[in-house]
Amino acid sequence: MLKMNQLTRQFKIGAALIADPAPLADLDEVQRILTQQYPMVRHTRLYIEDGVVNEAGTEITYEFQLVPVKVKG
Repeated sequence: MLKMNQLTRQFKIGAALIADPAPLADLDEVQRILTQQYPMVRHTRLYIEDGVVNEAGTEITYEFQLVPVKVKG
């Protein structure tokens, strides 16, 4: 019999690791939820393929690639 385990998702924003706020939601919905507290992720996009599984095979981490801050001067 084949046993399947669900990977725990976590999200990386800068140096912060955030636990999945909605484990049953898709990535777009989680991004909308995280945007309320982290507005800088509004202009980024996550794809399923972006996830990195840890060595133990128990967690998958999605990192938001933040847009660099522009400074005039």
